[in-house]
Amino acid sequence: QQLNRSARQKQSSSVPDPETAPTSLLDHPLTILILKLVIWICGLLFFAHYEFGSVYFLASIPVAVWLSMEEWKRGPGELSAYSVFNKNMERLDGQFTSEQWEKELRYGAASLQ
Repeated sequence: QQLNRSARQKQSSSVPDPETAPTSLLDHPLTILILKLVIWICGLLFFAHYEFGSVYFLASIPVAVWLSMEEWKRGPGELSAYSVFNKNMERLDGQFTSEQWEKELRYGAASLQ
């Protein structure tokens, strides 16, 4: 029985555990970031060759902002950074609201005083 048990332990240890097994290199976030940077630099060099490097650079800024906002969406029930400082979810002084907008449209800007 002792030999049988040790043989089973050797067999089970030779099979890699899926949770501890190494993942693909493309699953690593740093690899993806480096790959994106290399592609962006290649695009910059291509457009710089045709004297559109500055246009490519300036056009890539809003694209980078747009893509960075897409990655960090909050999950359901996850609080925003705003809620950390505003525990009761009260309106801040000077905050523009839909009620204020509607009041301005109906009665003019003088109605807000």
